[in-house]
Amino acid sequence: MADNKKKASAILEKVGGKDNIEFLVHCMTRLRFNLKDQSLAKQSEVEAIPGVLGTMIQNGQFQVIIGETVPDVYEEICKMAGIEKEAAIDENLDTGKKGKFSIGVLFEVISGVFAPVVTAFAGAGVLKGLLTLLANYGWIATDTGLYLILNAAADSVFYFLPFILAFTSTKKFKTNEVMALILAGIYMYPSVLEGAGTQSSLFGLNFYLVKYSSSVLPIIISVWIMSYLHKWLSKHTPSFLRVVVVPIGTLLVMAPLNLVVIGPIGYNAGIYVGEFFKWLFTTAPWLGGLIDGATRPLVVFTGTHMMLSPVMINNIETLGYDMLGPVHCVATMAAAGMCFGAFLRAKKENNKTAVFSSFISAFIGVTEPALYGVAFRFKRPLIALCIGGGVSGAFVAIMGAKAISFAMPSIISLPVYTGSIPVMLIGLAISFVLTAVLTYILGFDENIGKDERAIEAEKKNVI
Repeated sequence: MADNKKKASAILEKVGGKDNIEFLVHCMTRLRFNLKDQSLAKQSEVEAIPGVLGTMIQNGQFQVIIGETVPDVYEEICKMAGIEKEAAIDENLDTGKKGKFSIGVLFEVISGVFAPVVTAFAGAGVLKGLLTLLANYGWIATDTGLYLILNAAADSVFYFLPFILAFTSTKKFKTNEVMALILAGIYMYPSVLEGAGTQSSLFGLNFYLVKYSSSVLPIIISVWIMSYLHKWLSKHTPSFLRVVVVPIGTLLVMAPLNLVVIGPIGYNAGIYVGEFFKWLFTTAPWLGGLIDGATRPLVVFTGTHMMLSPVMINNIETLGYDMLGPVHCVATMAAAGMCFGAFLRAKKENNKTAVFSSFISAFIGVTEPALYGVAFRFKRPLIALCIGGGVSGAFVAIMGAKAISFAMPSIISLPVYTGSIPVMLIGLAISFVLTAVLTYILGFDENIGKDERAIEAEKKNVI
C-alpha cells in the first residue's frame, strides 16, 4: 500500500499536478491521462519512477504503463487529486477534448463510449448464440419459461443499446446523465418503434420513423449535441430558473432534432457502412477477409480494434448478421498457433514455459501475452501471425461465415457462429496449423530479451 501511495504521488507530480489533469482512467495495465498541458508532463522522469514500466503518447493521451497493480495506483491518485473514480476499461475513455476534428479524435470518442460495455456485449452475445444453437437442434423449446428468461437476458443488452450508450456517452462528453437517458427514451418510445417505416411530418417537413432499438450512431450524436446545448442553457439561464428552463429547453430542441434529423441520418449512415462491408465481402470476400485477418494483430496492438465494435453490432441489427466477427475469431486463433509453433521451436526452458502459457491464453482469446511476449518480441513470428490470420480470414470470408451476435473473438464464442460452425472449425484449424508451421519454419532468435511490456503482458497468462 505504501509503495502504491509513493508511486501515485510521484506520478501525479511528474504529470503536472492535479490541476493539469483533465481526465483520468485506467485499463488493465495503464493509467490514461488527458492533460490540459501535455508539455508539463516530464515523460523521462515518469519512466524513472520505480514501478513504472514505460510511457507512451497516443492520440493526445499520456499513458503510464504500470502493470497489474494499476488499479491500486489509480485509486491513490484519485484520492490525492480529488478525482471521481471511473470503472476500468479496455481502451480509451477520455473526455471530449476541444480542438480540431480528426480521425484520431473520432476513434477516441467511439472507443471511449463502447469500451465500458464490451464485456456485457460479449457475455450476452455468447448466450444468444448458445440459445439459437439449442433451439435449432430442438434441445430447448422456444415457448418455455426458461427460454423466455434467457432470451430476455441475451437480447436486452442489444435491444436497449441506446440507453446504455446514452449513459456511457455522458461520461465521454461530461453532460447530464438523466437528460441523456431521456433522449434514449425518445428513440425507444413505443409509438416511435411501432411506427417504424411510416412517414410523419413536423410543420410541413416530412420525416420517417425508424426502429432505433440496437442503433448506435443516433444516440451518440444526440448526446454529443445535447452536451453543448445543456451547457449553453445552464450558463445563460438565471440560477433560480435552471431547474425548469434547462430541461424544458433541452427537450424542446432535442426531441424534434432527434426524430427529424439526427436519428434518420445516424441510422442510415449505419446502414451504408453495413452495406459497404456486405458489398466488399460479397464482391471480393477473399480480399476483405485477407486484409482484416492479416492486420488484426496490428489493429489490436494499437488499440484501434474498438472502432469496429459499433460496425459489427450495426451489421447484426441492419443485415441480420456480421461478417467481420468470424475473421477476427480465426485471426485470434492464429496467435495461439504462433505460440504453439514457438513452443516447439524454442530450446531454452524459460522461453518454452513462457510461450506455452501464452498459447493457453491465446487459445481462449486473450492475445496480449502472445503479441507482446512472442510476436513483437521475436519479430519473425509476427510475419507468420499475419499470414495465418490473413489466409484463414480469407477462407471463412469466401465460405460466407457469419456471426449472429456480437461476442469476444474466441473459440469459446463458437455458438455465436451458429449456421457457420463447420466452416469456422475448418478456419480455426487452418489458422492454427498454418501459423504454427510458419512460426516453426521461420524460427527466431531466443536471445532477444523481454521488454517490460512483455513481462507485464505475461502476467495475464492463464496458467
